[in-house]
Amino acid sequence: MNILHIVPALESGGVETGTIDLALHLKKLGNNITVVSSGGVLAGILEQNGITHIKLPVHRKSISALFLVPKIKRILKIHHIDIVHASSRVPAWIGFLACKLTGTPFVTSCHGFYSRHALSRIMGRGKLVIVISESIKQRMVEAFNVPEEKTRLVYRGLDLAEYPYCPDKHAGGEDKFIIINIARLTPIKGQREFIEAMERVLRVTKHAEAWIVGGVEAGKEYYLQQLKDLAQKLKIEKNIKFLGRRNDVLKLLKEADCLVLSTNIPEGFGRVVIEAGAAGTPVCAADAGGVKEIVASGISGLLFPPKDPAKMAETIIKMAGDPAFRIKCAENLRKKVEENFTVEKMARRTLAVYEEALR
Repeated sequence: MNILHIVPALESGGVETGTIDLALHLKKLGNNITVVSSGGVLAGILEQNGITHIKLPVHRKSISALFLVPKIKRILKIHHIDIVHASSRVPAWIGFLACKLTGTPFVTSCHGFYSRHALSRIMGRGKLVIVISESIKQRMVEAFNVPEEKTRLVYRGLDLAEYPYCPDKHAGGEDKFIIINIARLTPIKGQREFIEAMERVLRVTKHAEAWIVGGVEAGKEYYLQQLKDLAQKLKIEKNIKFLGRRNDVLKLLKEADCLVLSTNIPEGFGRVVIEAGAAGTPVCAADAGGVKEIVASGISGLLFPPKDPAKMAETIIKMAGDPAFRIKCAENLRKKVEENFTVEKMARRTLAVYEEALR
């Protein structure tokens, strides 16, 4: 099958990383993959693995983006594309219109809780609509009137060969208890609440240290300074490390004793949660969106209400003070990842959607 993926860019992020993983494994299954994006640090991975990447400014949220429709139409013909898969709104509009002109089947992947905006409606216009969690499915049905029978649930997945499992690191006796928070630096990801929670944690767990991993969004550089000022105000700046955007997240997850997902808004899925689970790092997460489809609180991690630093701190203190509980959570979450969230399952289920759309 000749498949075209259209995504805004190939920088770091859940959608982008998922696109790379999916493209590589669809190729392993004998398909020809072409990816259109505005480029980014991950584009080289495609090219190194013999996957065609075409750089076009499909990320621009402007009416001028529609001038790319003829170029996409040409790509569909040159590469004999059988099906087009779009994973974001502007690329979806471009792909949808090009497919209308050529009669090529078109599917979408919905990764977020889109606002009720006319631009977002395109995500429900695929012949079939892939949703990455039951929470996203509910949003598309209720907010955009997408028929439930048109949706197909395909969870995100990981290549577990890259995630060796190390549960023995939770045996206790460590000099530090390292808590990692991974997300782009923006108020909706809850880093402020995380730092407030850490002040409470450090009253009890003196050897705790927090790593905040993530780059600052353009125009929000002030937010990083606000976070540093907050840590200083709370007199915990020595226990908070800002590591910036990193390319060695797996290494950091292996070194960490607990991942905290502090988001203030519902997550479509929570890729970093399954990455932690695969690496054997237990999770404390905000109970919002697709995360509760991954973490069963008290069994494979702990959940807390969003925007609640006190409850967040309680879950971290529980993890820090109970090595046996950490091992149990790590084992159960790893097992759940193995059963439900592998890249092989993601690729085969996605391919089944393509085949159904072609029929």
